[in-house]
Amino acid sequence: MTTSLGFGAFVSDWCRRAPELVEAVRNTAIDKLADEMARTRGQGGRVPFDTGNLARSIQASTSAMPTTAAGPFSGSNVGAVTATLKSDQDIWIGYQAAYARRMNYGFVGADSLGRVYNQAGNYFVEGAILQWRSFVAESIREIQMAAGPMKP
Repeated sequence: MTTSLGFGAFVSDWCRRAPELVEAVRNTAIDKLADEMARTRGQGGRVPFDTGNLARSIQASTSAMPTTAAGPFSGSNVGAVTATLKSDQDIWIGYQAAYARRMNYGFVGADSLGRVYNQAGNYFVEGAILQWRSFVAESIREIQMAAGPMKP
């Protein structure tokens, strides 16, 4: 029986009996979330693609939200961070590309250089977050299959 709507509510009894499996499920689901946050339209996602720089700018940190930086970006570090992430550690996932916010939420108006925009939002962050439950469910199945049956 589950008592909250958080991460624990979606973890099966099988995983709750083994804390290391819960950690594996959580970290695998985080990897899936980050993959979706970087999935371009051409790959079936929501991230617009021009040069691929936005999708490659996704980064993870265990200390703070990744800051924006000048590109080009070489790729995500999320898998490297989740490979050592403990269940009691927080994780932040964000984009380094300075224009990521505009691409996600859209922008109407003039920028600091006086250029006028009427750009619709793509909502790729929200689209990925809405899939969290399915990422957890997929991760549970994958970890269960990899770990094999538990002894009573």
